Amino acid sequence: MYESASRSDNADLDPLVQQVTDVLRTGRAGIVTDIDGTISPIVARPDEGFVLPEARRALTSLRDLVAVVAVVTGRSVVDARAMVGVEGLTYVGNHGLEVWTEHGPELVAEARPWVPRVAAVLDEVARRLELGTLSDADVADVPSHPDEPPTLSGVIIENKGVTASLHYRLAPDRERARRELLEILARYAVTSGLRVEEGRMVMNLLPPLSVTKGSAITWLVREHRLNSIVYLGDDNTDAHAFRALVMLRQSEGVQALGIGVVGPETPPSVRQLVDASVPTVDAVAELLCGVVDRLRSSATMESRAPTVGST
Repeated sequence: MYESASRSDNADLDPLVQQVTDVLRTGRAGIVTDIDGTISPIVARPDEGFVLPEARRALTSLRDLVAVVAVVTGRSVVDARAMVGVEGLTYVGNHGLEVWTEHGPELVAEARPWVPRVAAVLDEVARRLELGTLSDADVADVPSHPDEPPTLSGVIIENKGVTASLHYRLAPDRERARRELLEILARYAVTSGLRVEEGRMVMNLLPPLSVTKGSAITWLVREHRLNSIVYLGDDNTDAHAFRALVMLRQSEGVQALGIGVVGPETPPSVRQLVDASVPTVDAVAELLCGVVDRLRSSATMESRAPTVGST
């Protein structure tokens, strides 16, 4: 149910490791990553997601080597922080709509009125699914899983407060599930003012605001006065971040590098916007570890370099 590859299957990452290292050596630098499909394999159920240990260790090391290390994800910020498990990182959740602060999760003010609306729409979606929009046959052979979000007709409904996700990877007939979910959402979500943004076997319900992963990237650059930034992502919602990198590069002279995890499910929006790509989440972990080694090596060389007037 998830994509993975051994290190031997990954393309030669050395040129990209050097490219990322060069960007992160430029002034005040930041490196930002998505979670699912980037440092965590794609899984059938969101609560089964996990961050690769090598990626976690690399992020921990990068925290001490660059000005900003951040996670920007569609998961709730509480979930993201618990899942990554690295202190000292900047965590932005719900596609840019909430940030982890010293006081805990903080929601963007204009998003707050949408929390009850999202819940109301999900109630209608669940009711419609229970009425049998998807046939009983679609429910057969879907394994039970204790304490998971509601599963109806192979669809997992995930309420994240200000946003929601409908996962249909478990549906026996995925294309039919997608089609019927779009019909339901057109009736209940869109008419309630919510945006629907498709991802990899998932429908994301979002408030109709200009806040995206892209605006989160722009905020990080301006808030921390970054001269350079690297972003890693894999899905449609990450395309907003890749577009923001282009704008920051063109309008503010920021040295920006967008790296996509490109596989069979990668949407065209990501393929077209990234500056470079890697094939798997394992390759992302390998890339991050390589960058850590290069940055540490250059820091050691600089510390050993003779100063003016030394003998």
